[in-house]
Amino acid sequence: MSEKPEKSEKRNFVLGVLNGILFNFGISFTHPHTVLPVFVSLFTSSKIIIGTVTTLWPFGWSIPQIFVASLTEHWKRRKPIYIIAAVLRSSTWFFLFLITYLYGGGKTSFLLISFFILYGTSCLAGGLGGLPFLDIVGKTITTTKRGRFFSLRLFFGGILSVGGGLVVKYILSNPEHFPFPHNYALLFFLTFFWTSLGVSLFVCVKEPTQIPAVERRSNFFLYLRKLLGILRENQNYKRFFWAAIFLNCGIITLPFYVIYGREVLRFPSGMVGIFISAQMMGAVISALFWGFLSDRFGNKLVVKFAGLLGVLVPLLIILAGGFHRIANPGFLSEEIFHQLPLAVYVVAFVFIGMNINGLFIGQTNLLLEIAPTKERATYIGITNAAIGLVTLLPLLGGYIIELTSYTAAFCLSLFLMLIGIFFTFLIVEPRTSRHKSC
Repeated sequence: MSEKPEKSEKRNFVLGVLNGILFNFGISFTHPHTVLPVFVSLFTSSKIIIGTVTTLWPFGWSIPQIFVASLTEHWKRRKPIYIIAAVLRSSTWFFLFLITYLYGGGKTSFLLISFFILYGTSCLAGGLGGLPFLDIVGKTITTTKRGRFFSLRLFFGGILSVGGGLVVKYILSNPEHFPFPHNYALLFFLTFFWTSLGVSLFVCVKEPTQIPAVERRSNFFLYLRKLLGILRENQNYKRFFWAAIFLNCGIITLPFYVIYGREVLRFPSGMVGIFISAQMMGAVISALFWGFLSDRFGNKLVVKFAGLLGVLVPLLIILAGGFHRIANPGFLSEEIFHQLPLAVYVVAFVFIGMNINGLFIGQTNLLLEIAPTKERATYIGITNAAIGLVTLLPLLGGYIIELTSYTAAFCLSLFLMLIGIFFTFLIVEPRTSRHKSC
């Protein structure tokens, strides 16, 4: 006897939410912005090599999706490729645990090379599974419940990640109990265990079959030409595409806000932890709000508000620099002006966390609504591959800072995001257009 659609959707909803919570918890033990760069710095002092760690994850997750979309455009179900990607992704963390535990004592180049091979494979596997995941969500979760779906994943996953961060702090702060390489081997194992449990839950999701737009896979180069045709013909998607690209350009200066605060504004090194906590707090407390806004009023509004918060970030950073200058001797030296740059910085990092979660929830759900059902995978592939290229922009940001100044880079980030806001206002809310056509 087949399961009722309502019961099946509820089951898929719960499994999907638990998948996100456990996966976010697992990644907190080896976060690519904090733990992994420190691990790599034990083997090399090269800032380029260390910086590669933070770029690999978003780039590896996004770029393969265009190829997956081409490969599976004629498939009725995409869950098989998700399972393959999940097994590959989990196994890389297990092998990292083994190699670090067995061969990490000498901090050899073999371990460093092995790390990049396995971690790079994990990131690419994430990209292979990313498109099937979003396509399955589009098939199984009702439009007006997707905001709640993603917000619950991010909210409870974020809360557990705080606990994961405390575990990381305890393990790395007690070398007498957890000496190198056993400390990092343990962290790799914890990531393997919890992410494996998370992806196993999503494997249990029931994916309905769906008639694809084409019966046979086309040549990849012909497929790329079709993508260009989509951008020309679907005007609403075209507006969404450019809005997503430019709003994500805020990443161009994201890695440099902490450096600017430390080198120019002379914040103590310990404040880095405060900024990270502020960003995490902004992400967690905003998740449920974005989900409510998404389900109740539509995702265009979510993207618009999240984009405006993103625009405020470089403005606040520039303002903090202004307060720092007037607090120097010769200007105003009252104690309040010494504290203002720090307070403004904390607010900016809260907005960063809110912006990242808001754009993720809003853009993901808006894309799933704009994309025609039979071509959903193609639209996901185009968008995420393009955003993947945007993740390389911090390299340009660093070059601009070296060539000119921090302020010039912050102003460029502000300008690009304002263009994104402009395109966001041009998007036609899919729910409104559907109601008019009914």
